[in-house]
Amino acid sequence: MIIGVIGGVGAGKSSVLDVLTQEYQFTAYRTDDIAKSFYVHGHPVFEALKALLGADIERADGSVDLPAFAAKIYGAGNAKTRAAVDHIVHPAVWKYVDEQVRAARKSGEDIVVETALPTAHFVELCDEVWFVYTEEAVRIARLMETRGYSEEKARAMIHAQIPDDDYAAMADFVIDNSGSREETEGRIRAVL
Repeated sequence: MIIGVIGGVGAGKSSVLDVLTQEYQFTAYRTDDIAKSFYVHGHPVFEALKALLGADIERADGSVDLPAFAAKIYGAGNAKTRAAVDHIVHPAVWKYVDEQVRAARKSGEDIVVETALPTAHFVELCDEVWFVYTEEAVRIARLMETRGYSEEKARAMIHAQIPDDDYAAMADFVIDNSGSREETEGRIRAVL
């Protein structure tokens, strides 16, 4: 089975993945982690990013300098640069996901793929898509607590992402993660 887990920042997608991997032995793939795995010296994605942004996004050990990288793509006036980065990174991530889905279908392995940026192709790849919904106030509180964000930063990140109605329109199931972890785990078990 291939399950796609979608939702915005702070919604608790990782909690859903924890249940699927720990209780049901799904193998999890997180698109953010996949992208970050490409940011090493010699990887074609990272080499293309250095050509676009400059060699100073690479540390002496060959890893990415995340603060330098982020400074070049986030903030006012960087929308075109961020779009160019997305044009390099996103196709590589989705190619990798496609390969993992094909391999899982051949082997019979159950996998879950988590993303905040689902595409129509991604939705088609999955047997089911689950939208992790969480009330905005809860998301803001979580982001402030777990990531140390200010309320303004958390709110800005949430509002910069896909609206909840759009996520819900792509989903086969909505997992409400606004309450306790136990309630969320119960919902996941009921869906499965």
